Amino acid sequence: MQRETIPAFDGRPLRVFHTERSTGRRNLMLVLPFGVRHAMVERLCNALEPHFNVITWESRFVLDLQDDATDDAFDVEYHVRDLVTVAAHANDRVGHDGPIDVIGYCSGAGVGLLAAARYPDSVRRLALVCGEFMLKPSVCPPSSFQREVDVLLPVAATSKEMAGMLFDKISSGRSAPQSEFHSFISVPFSSAAHLHRYGLNYVAYRRTDFLGEAGTVTQPTLVIATRSDRQVLPESAHIIVAHLPDATGVHEFDGDHYELCRAQPAMTDTLLQFFGTQANRSEPVQ
Repeated sequence: MQRETIPAFDGRPLRVFHTERSTGRRNLMLVLPFGVRHAMVERLCNALEPHFNVITWESRFVLDLQDDATDDAFDVEYHVRDLVTVAAHANDRVGHDGPIDVIGYCSGAGVGLLAAARYPDSVRRLALVCGEFMLKPSVCPPSSFQREVDVLLPVAATSKEMAGMLFDKISSGRSAPQSEFHSFISVPFSSAAHLHRYGLNYVAYRRTDFLGEAGTVTQPTLVIATRSDRQVLPESAHIIVAHLPDATGVHEFDGDHYELCRAQPAMTDTLLQFFGTQANRSEPVQ
């Protein structure tokens, strides 16, 4: 993918990545999980490139610490406004206007949902894949992974010193990588400073009422889950879909949390059908 750096709404540099642009293809935004490098979804982008101009960006605050002057008072709205900024930039580069199609993955699904709810003129259709929506345990039992994270990250957020203690403990007990994507998702755990920022980001994200926000999403929405997802249980997808006004059930696929990144054929075909079929019903590209 090609890289460019653009200013965010507050002047902070955003690292944007895109496939080869064509005025004859619609733009498709891919919203990555927090702290993930774009190369993690390269296979998916290659699979989508013949059909769309694919755009993504690496989220602020967690990855490149030097670009964020302070870690005080962080809010998830920063990520949402970054999506809107990147989408507008992508449209401008190919002479398009209007809303953009969006795929949100893991915590990126939450950001995509919030953008659709809060900035409806920016999102045309929305696909939520293995979404992390921070549902309360009374609403949906968490996975073992979610329980561990919900203990670790709020503590890391309390102070840089506490994050340093946790980082030392994690480093001493670190096991072998669990998937081929380890190098793309490990940055938040690569230093005490990164872990502290990741914790602050997590706490801000956890404050969001995603079920309430989902009820205001008017765009056509596709919800995807995987049956062996150890990070986010598929049950959460069935709960969120019940709150989305224009979603029709949950599409479940075999595999784990990373099937989207592998461009799993059946899942990719479902995404293409969702966006392609809807695109045929809408106005032509300007």
